[in-house]
Amino acid sequence: MALAGTGLVAIWNDIKPELREDFFEWHPREHMVERLGIPGFLRGRRYAAVDGGVEFLTLYEVTSTDVLVSDVYKQRLTQPTPWSTKTLPGFFNNERGACQIEFSESYAMGGFMLTLRFEAEEGREPALVNALKKNVLARMIDTPRVTGVHLVKNDVALTAGNAGNQRGRVITLPHLVVLVEGSTADGVRAAGEKFLSSAKLVELGARSEVVRGLYQLEYSIQNLAV
Repeated sequence: MALAGTGLVAIWNDIKPELREDFFEWHPREHMVERLGIPGFLRGRRYAAVDGGVEFLTLYEVTSTDVLVSDVYKQRLTQPTPWSTKTLPGFFNNERGACQIEFSESYAMGGFMLTLRFEAEEGREPALVNALKKNVLARMIDTPRVTGVHLVKNDVALTAGNAGNQRGRVITLPHLVVLVEGSTADGVRAAGEKFLSSAKLVELGARSEVVRGLYQLEYSIQNLAV
């Protein structure tokens, strides 16, 4: 078992206080349901931060990144609903990646998710990705309380059009993202410290600026149609 499909949309955001109540109702009642209605969207999940940092994490698993250039998806992006138009300007610290899955292994969907966002030193990305896949992530799945480990890479060709100022919010882009999911916060946190410390990532070829966040699952919506 792994992430559904070969593409992933990963979104981090905070929300302005005056639109917080709208966000809590709009996201599960309308927005995620709408996204899961797009052909190729398989599962959506939203998480809330456990250890501070950017408060919300949303993941959409898609059949492939081709879904993100489909006419249906583009139409939804360019023609938001009235509720979306009201709520989206409340986003800040908003980072969004349309990602290709580089590595994914899991046996269950975990209730907690550790995310690490980072870039490779110039010229070292292929070696970094290869080392993570073969020497680090493949070993982590056997760690107690870890239920899944994933490595994804943002595709700038898919996300560049959504960067910058958009509908009252500023969107930035991640580059490489590691996701570690598990059954307990302490288990996921400990696995991250053991296998994915900042010092270890730098040793493998990452830049020193590693952004970490630990999140707890709030809800998930799946497209079960066959």
